[in-house]
Amino acid sequence: MTDQILTNLEHETFATLADVLIPAAESMPSFSDLGAHKTHVERVLTLRPELQADLRRALAKVNASLPNEALEKLNMGDPQAFGTLGLVASSAYYLDTEVRDLLGYPGQISRPASPEEEHDYLIDDLLQPVIDRGAIYRKAPD
Repeated sequence: MTDQILTNLEHETFATLADVLIPAAESMPSFSDLGAHKTHVERVLTLRPELQADLRRALAKVNASLPNEALEKLNMGDPQAFGTLGLVASSAYYLDTEVRDLLGYPGQISRPASPEEEHDYLIDDLLQPVIDRGAIYRKAPD
């Protein structure tokens, strides 16, 4: 990856903290055990650029040599940054195909409605008032 969003030091700090949040357990790898964890973090931040400022603030505030204490202090002092750190870590973790395979999650798949389900929305006359009302809308401005 040529244009990284986070620096190498930020990635190292992130991985250290994320390993506390997502440690290895039974058959599941820790966050940094994932071979592509840096790529996944970059992908999350590319898809959700509004998280970058809070994440950078979190990474700047912590002492990565004491990750448990650093996370506790961050959680108490800046819950927004702590929440962003957790969100990015979990999002990047579940992007990994190894993790999804271990969980038995194939990812989002298309499941068209069966003919039996096609008219479920008509059951119990839930939509009947809308159908009776007829089409209403406002003309969109040009």
